[in-house]
Amino acid sequence: MKILSISLKNIKSHRDLELDFASGINVLSGVNGIGKSTIFEAIGYALFGVDARDFVGNIDRFITIGAKKGEIAVTFAVDGGDTYRASRSVGAGSKWLLAKELGESFEVEDHAGAPETEARIKELLGLNSARALADQFKLVIGPFQNEFLGPFVLKQPTKRQEAFDEILGIDAWRKTYKGTKTLLSAVKNKIKVLTVEIEGKQEQVAILPERKKELTGSIAEVDAQQKELTGKEKTLAETEKQLSKLDGQEKTAHTVKSDIQVLDSRIRDGKEKIADQEKRVKEAEQALATLDKTKAGKEAFEAAEANLKTLREQEKQRREIDKDITALDKESARLAQALEHEEREVEKTETQLTAEESQLKKAQKDLAVDDSVNKTAARLPELRREVEKLRSAQGLLEGKRAGLQEGKEKLAEGVCPFFKEQCQNIAGKAPRDVFSARVDELDKEGLDLGKLLAGLGQEIETAEKARQELESLTIRGQELEKQLNALAKRRDDNDKRKRSLAGTKKQQAEAEEKAVARKEDIKKYSNLDNEITKIATLRTEHQAARDAFFANQKDAQDLNNRREKLKEWTRLLEVIKTDLAAKQKELAELEQDYDPKGHAEVRLAKEQLVAEVATIKQKINALGKDRLRLEEEIKKMNRIKEEIKARLAEKKILAGKEELVKFLRSKIFNNVSTQLSERFREEISLRADTIYRNIAETDEELYWGDKYKIVLRDMQDGEIRERNDDQLSGGQTMSAVVSLRLALLQTIGARIAFFDEPTSNLDAARRANLAHAFRAIDVGREEVTEHWYDQLFLISHDVAFTEVTDQIISLEK
Repeated sequence: MKILSISLKNIKSHRDLELDFASGINVLSGVNGIGKSTIFEAIGYALFGVDARDFVGNIDRFITIGAKKGEIAVTFAVDGGDTYRASRSVGAGSKWLLAKELGESFEVEDHAGAPETEARIKELLGLNSARALADQFKLVIGPFQNEFLGPFVLKQPTKRQEAFDEILGIDAWRKTYKGTKTLLSAVKNKIKVLTVEIEGKQEQVAILPERKKELTGSIAEVDAQQKELTGKEKTLAETEKQLSKLDGQEKTAHTVKSDIQVLDSRIRDGKEKIADQEKRVKEAEQALATLDKTKAGKEAFEAAEANLKTLREQEKQRREIDKDITALDKESARLAQALEHEEREVEKTETQLTAEESQLKKAQKDLAVDDSVNKTAARLPELRREVEKLRSAQGLLEGKRAGLQEGKEKLAEGVCPFFKEQCQNIAGKAPRDVFSARVDELDKEGLDLGKLLAGLGQEIETAEKARQELESLTIRGQELEKQLNALAKRRDDNDKRKRSLAGTKKQQAEAEEKAVARKEDIKKYSNLDNEITKIATLRTEHQAARDAFFANQKDAQDLNNRREKLKEWTRLLEVIKTDLAAKQKELAELEQDYDPKGHAEVRLAKEQLVAEVATIKQKINALGKDRLRLEEEIKKMNRIKEEIKARLAEKKILAGKEELVKFLRSKIFNNVSTQLSERFREEISLRADTIYRNIAETDEELYWGDKYKIVLRDMQDGEIRERNDDQLSGGQTMSAVVSLRLALLQTIGARIAFFDEPTSNLDAARRANLAHAFRAIDVGREEVTEHWYDQLFLISHDVAFTEVTDQIISLEK
């Protein structure tokens, strides 16, 4: 696997940067603050999915100041020869995409989301650990600069062990051991709960024999009561049959009496209705005589009513004509007044427009521009470019002078400006002054540039004034042109207004003609009021006759109907009298056969039997409920017995599980993590010790001890001496950490690694040895270790790495 290149846009100090990488060792160099660590962070973000907040806290600080969004793209090749590009944006709507190179372009793979993209990149990089890709980068492959020593120097042994168990992927056994403690407690608690439940249920089923005996007695009592109920129900049925016959006789007698009362009432009502009907017949005969008397007056009233309706319509038409005349007179007067006003306004507007046009044309003529002003303003861009070139040259001179001055001061102190340490080449010698003459030359060039800039500044000031004057005149000319266009539009509007006066004159004349015509139409209604008065008087004279006719008309028309009803009601009265005589005879016969006293005795006997039957049924019902209660209690106790049996079986199973969990915790989970840790530490210690001996060039053995403690062993006075933690120097600790990290990377199968300032706290000899150790690993020198990585990325200012690296990438401002 090989990272081919990286592209950064608006990421921290890099607005637009592209870098290509070589196989083997790549060293990034440059002054502090140039953004070397940002390159590593960008690779971690785009290729390994590290959260930007892990670098900067606030994600906005990962984006270049002033930009709203950043973009990172990492192009890499995998073992099969295919090339991929992982790109990830920073900011709102961030996306993580993976694209495969096909021909001359890249085609984005279709992934459901970030987890699917991460899984695919894991597969391509050969990092299929269960741990997240970002965690693998932060913990092992590319730890941040301030976390390079990381868990190696943790003082608490337990925290150090937890950290490296997680890195090596063996923390699951230890976590399982701790987690099963809760499981064991849960099993024990469950057994306790089951024991309590079983004891409680056994107490509940203790009364089961007593309940069974009580149920047997209840069943026998129900049988005895059922026999007694059968005898009482038989006697009751015979009594009810006898009572039913007597009830029938009583009901028939009551029915006949009721019918006789109804017939008596109907005869009385019939006589009253016949009397009323005879009266209504006489009223109808009188109404018929009144109709004959008032018929002529009614017809005269209706004729006057029709004539009066016609005259009212004519009166309505006359009112409409009066309204038209009034409206036409008003419209004619309004149009005459509007016509006079419009003529005055059109003439006044024409005079104003002529005066304004003359003023605007005079102002346009006064805007002429001098040719010298045009030429001066045209030189402004050229002058500004000249100033920019001179200022750029001036900045370069100042940078060179500052560098020379700093070199002069450091050499005067005998310190190497690159490594920040005493320079052995001039130790004990007086340094030569090779800087002063060059500084003076630069100062002279700077003065000359200053004079040129001052002259150009005056010319720019004059050109800017000329340009401002031209812009002002242009704006004024455009404004005058707009005003002239607006004036022309106003003139067109005034002409349209003038032409519309002819239409207004025509409308006024038409209104006067219509008013004269309507005045002629109203003359034919001059005698209308007299005719209305005459017809209204005639109508009033015949009003009484008409009212009397309609008041009696309904009764007169109902005469024949009233006579027919009187005849029919007289016939029905005779029929009812016949029915009454028959019912009276039937009642006399019924009263001879019916005995009221015997009927009452039979009814009393039935009520007593019904009460006795109900009492027995109530007893049987109560005994039945008691039986159901006992049966339900017995069923419930039988279910509880089954539950006790099931709980005992469950308790036995849980007891077996308890023993199994105890065995697993004591014999397996508690030992596997320790055994795996020992194997990993032994393998990594062997590799790291070889690397450490090459870096330190001492006869010290590096050993990764219990709880991942860094231990150095050597011989002193014939005895083995072990040193760790605070007993080690900064250089020893850094050398040991670098060696262990390299060995750890090889052990977990990483093919790529990142080291940010790995030579910190190392002396010159150790730095050189570390560089040669990296090269030895790269070529697979047997005395160091076999070749295991495809690419190694380092950030260093150390000149030792320039001799062993495959590519040095210098970052400059």
